[in-house]
Amino acid sequence: MFCPSGHILDAVGKKLRLFSHYSCDRCHERVADRGGRYHKCSHRCPYRVCSSCYAKAEAAHYVLEPCVSGFPQGLGPLSSHKTALTSLSLQPFDVQCNAWVKPLLGGLWSMGSTFFKKTKGTHRLWNVLAENGLTISIPADVFDQQPTNGVTVQVSLAAPVNLPENIRRSIGVPDGPGMRIAWIYPLEVDWQLLLPALDPGALDTPEFSLLTIGGFIYFRESSNETGPQRIEKLSAMSVAFSARGALQFSTPQEWLPEWTHTLAQKGRWHPVTAQKFAAAGAKYMSWIRPEDPIVAPRGLHGGFVFLFREFDERETKGDALFFEVTASAGSGGPSSTVQSMAASLKAFPPRLMSSAFAFSLAGDAQNASPRRWGRTVSRYLKAARESRWALVGHLLGEWPQLAPEVDEDGKTVLHYCAEKGLVGRRAKDILTALYRGGASLEVEDKGGRTPWDLGDKTFRALSSQVWGHIPDLFQDPEVWFEFWDKSRNGFLEPEELVPALAAAYHTGELGKQWIETYVHAHYRELAHGALLNKERMLGDGGLLHQLQSSEEFIALRANEDLPTAQMPAIFREEGLGRKPVEFEKDMLAAFAAHMDELRRQHGWLPNTPAPRTAKLLEVPAPFAGGSADESARLQAAREMLAWSFTKTSTSSQWQEGFQVAFKGGGEAGIDEGGLTKTWAQEIAHALWADDMFFDTKSSFAFFKPDDTNDFLLHCFHVKAESLYRWTGKFLAYCAYFGLVLDCPLSPWALRWVLRAATRINSAPPELIAIAGDWQPPSGDVVSIAGESLFIKANETDRPLEVPITARDGHIHATLRGKELHAVVQKDKMHWSDGTVWKKCATKGSLYVAAPSWPNTANGDDTMLEDLATMDGPFANSLWRVHHEMPASDLQWLTFSYAGVELVPGGEDIEVNDSNKSQYVRLCCQAALLQGASSGLQAFAEGFFEVLPPSMLQGLPIDALRWQLLGEDQMTEEQLSLLETLVIPEGLVPKHLSDNPTLCETARWVFRIARNSDGKFRSRLLEFWTGSSRLPQGGVDAIAPRPRLQVMVQAARPSQGAIWEIQLQDGWYFYDSGTAEALTKAQDAGQSAVEFRVRDNRYVLNLQEMVQINLRTGARRAVRRRDPPDRDEEAAQERATGVRRIETWPATRLPEGHTCGNELWVPLCHSEEELSKLLHMAVMNFEAGFALA
Repeated sequence: MFCPSGHILDAVGKKLRLFSHYSCDRCHERVADRGGRYHKCSHRCPYRVCSSCYAKAEAAHYVLEPCVSGFPQGLGPLSSHKTALTSLSLQPFDVQCNAWVKPLLGGLWSMGSTFFKKTKGTHRLWNVLAENGLTISIPADVFDQQPTNGVTVQVSLAAPVNLPENIRRSIGVPDGPGMRIAWIYPLEVDWQLLLPALDPGALDTPEFSLLTIGGFIYFRESSNETGPQRIEKLSAMSVAFSARGALQFSTPQEWLPEWTHTLAQKGRWHPVTAQKFAAAGAKYMSWIRPEDPIVAPRGLHGGFVFLFREFDERETKGDALFFEVTASAGSGGPSSTVQSMAASLKAFPPRLMSSAFAFSLAGDAQNASPRRWGRTVSRYLKAARESRWALVGHLLGEWPQLAPEVDEDGKTVLHYCAEKGLVGRRAKDILTALYRGGASLEVEDKGGRTPWDLGDKTFRALSSQVWGHIPDLFQDPEVWFEFWDKSRNGFLEPEELVPALAAAYHTGELGKQWIETYVHAHYRELAHGALLNKERMLGDGGLLHQLQSSEEFIALRANEDLPTAQMPAIFREEGLGRKPVEFEKDMLAAFAAHMDELRRQHGWLPNTPAPRTAKLLEVPAPFAGGSADESARLQAAREMLAWSFTKTSTSSQWQEGFQVAFKGGGEAGIDEGGLTKTWAQEIAHALWADDMFFDTKSSFAFFKPDDTNDFLLHCFHVKAESLYRWTGKFLAYCAYFGLVLDCPLSPWALRWVLRAATRINSAPPELIAIAGDWQPPSGDVVSIAGESLFIKANETDRPLEVPITARDGHIHATLRGKELHAVVQKDKMHWSDGTVWKKCATKGSLYVAAPSWPNTANGDDTMLEDLATMDGPFANSLWRVHHEMPASDLQWLTFSYAGVELVPGGEDIEVNDSNKSQYVRLCCQAALLQGASSGLQAFAEGFFEVLPPSMLQGLPIDALRWQLLGEDQMTEEQLSLLETLVIPEGLVPKHLSDNPTLCETARWVFRIARNSDGKFRSRLLEFWTGSSRLPQGGVDAIAPRPRLQVMVQAARPSQGAIWEIQLQDGWYFYDSGTAEALTKAQDAGQSAVEFRVRDNRYVLNLQEMVQINLRTGARRAVRRRDPPDRDEEAAQERATGVRRIETWPATRLPEGHTCGNELWVPLCHSEEELSKLLHMAVMNFEAGFALA
């Protein structure tokens, strides 16, 4: 018998000692109750079984426990996905030999072109294969049709399917006698050459995966004894990595060198094409069929073996890993003492980190019963008829699909909004929800009237604005004015101006009346007795300016919707745009200084190359065309993400940093240098450019629901939790290095990290001291974080959370239904039941305590504030339930939301004034903690691996968002500060930084920026530094310090011959003293001159006109020219003291070099010339392109 790690258990059992409390790791019974003898692993791992289980296992050959580690420490689990491949497209005919082969022996089979026409991706692949001459001709009798084309595929040896019935059903093995299993290897073509020609969106299909990675085929051959043995029935399955996959594998098993040679002799090794395996170093793979005699008695159910070397390389121990298929299904019972302990926990409220509760912010009508849905629709329409708008808004947030529903009169809620004159901020919220839910302004009721017909001018203006039919006053004021200028005469009439302004400000009826009075009172005055034009409406001192500065109007708008209570600012649209105040800026500066000091400790110094301790991270280069081709850019970014994930997902060197290098570029990333910044921006683009890895809601992205198992990352599958954990590491790395990037991740995800850190840091010192992972005698890992102990019940669900306390010098917890206490001595925890836990050597904890909020009024407000960062309208609706909704409306609600009961029996519990606080709290908890709990947990775990909770102590709740996003606009103040930093200290060449011409050209750059709009400034900043955003500390925090290089050099000597040397970017002249000495030597007939510059000695061969560095041997061409004529250019050169570098004429476009944050500009004749060149370069460079 073998332990889960593949080690042999001792055949001779040991007798249980007196007072020992060992339990069997197979049956989970006490050894004392099972005969008193146990067998232990020979490799001294803590795996034990009782003698009864050992005897049963020996009688049944052996049992392997499934492995859950990532490759190459583990393989799988794998899920099966049925493909369109059948016996009509695959037969055992070897075209090369022009003969049928026996199906059981595998070999080269023929795959017809009909299979490739099943999906868009494979059809395109077929065309690419045909264009590259990789197809073959297949005789007519192979597929009982006309001669066709196809490809040859390699199929392994076949064997009978001997898996248990439950696993056969779960992985889709066809029913029937005589079914065989074989592995079909991927097409052996140059995928790196072919993939760029394919549509990335078409690659995520089982058929394409079958061709690129391989898959299983299950078949039954015909019983023809005389003719060829054709395939009679065939089903093909591709495989994908899935946490709940039914096909599981053991830990790496022992593999003998002679088995490698035997497989090689039989031609059973095949190149690895899956990037997940190749990136880990695997070169070749082979499928070992069930009960294969080569590895007997191993391989009872088959397995995969991977070879990690070339065949001409020297053999080493462990250069091949064998992963055997286990006979246990993915949903098996517990297999350890700790799991039994977790299963016995009772009277414990369900933890909000559990993924069993499939909650989402919005319900799905398809999942609701007809009775529930009918009752919900009736309640929704009745609330609209009775003008219960708070209730209508709440129901729309719960069920967006209600928006287009109609009543018996054919009316939608939009009809009632128009009829009843719904106005104010609440009107915009409800209309926005109706618009997102699919409501239409053109639906007619039974009387033939649309909402547009029923509404007044204010309703029409507001609904048109929500539906996007009219521009926004505050985003596009001039376009807004032109829209409302119906006569196109350049003026606005009072009759159109009043409803337009009321809609723009979302005022209530009282506000609308006030605007009407104000407009009529001031219109003629501002229009000077005529009509109001654009300048008198929008200009300084115009009507809009006076209206916005009126204290009476401001007070009116603040109170008209909420006469009894003031809605918290965080729930309004401007809440998420809050900037840090002074004391928060100080805390952010202290955090940045801490990160800077930590980087210095690891060798990262400003303006210096990466230290030797940094790990080389070589990844594919970004798409050179940038955003000019979004599809190509995203494909390249996803490939970069795949390589970055593979090379760093298991790395513990994140704080040591990575030296980024692009394949083929040959450049190294430096501290906040161009390559590192480009890498971060492209990784962010790969993660959040679409909804492949994250759900998109409004302008934010959030984690996929808990039932999402895996993702296709470039060309291989990864577990969802693994990618989210890596995303946490990536964002922590960006915060650690002060990288600013476009991160649309929901602010709640970053708040979650800080809330969890606060909870962990607030634990008593005694618990902080023992935080981390502990190993009970069973060998499993138990984690302690904050005031919680995490016990993992199985490999698919999140761990159970058990409260622990520290008092009287002991640790207290309820385990196995018993109140236990423990004493910690050094690295051991001694429990009162005799169990001893050992401290693991790993840093930190495997799991993170979820955020919690005090059960107080302030705690409720904080929870709503957090919810507003994720879904403002939902938080707004819950706030109104808590503070505004009358009891007559509350009784329509129950303790369920989006079809999910918030408490057992919640569908039958009505909400009232006494329990509405609990209802709101449960809704918040479900939305914040349960919808994507696995993703949030994994994200935080990854973040804390790079930046532990202790480093985040005391930070403002939005600190991480501010740190990562920085400032999205460069203000006049920041622009002036940047100018002060650059002129003259940041001017290049340094020895000319005080030159008036150089300084004047630099000032032109800043004047051009001031006279341009915000978009140009952002693009200029990205062109200059690699990021369109400023760090949170402003331009002072940009590192390295920005520099501006005017491409000039000192003026040439005024007399005598000119001597120049050719460097990489053009010809540069010698100083006047050296030039004079060279002239004299050549005129005197000398053949060579030796001279010294600093520590280098040179010889200038006057016959070959070559300068030689005597230390390095480097040779450079030199030339002698007569002085220029005394023309205008020469005169200007003498007047300014500088001249243009030969390769940088006045017409050359500026360049941005983001590695050193440098902007290079030519010396132009005027500011206008430079402005044209700078605008052309800045506005036309492509985002995502590595400028460095």
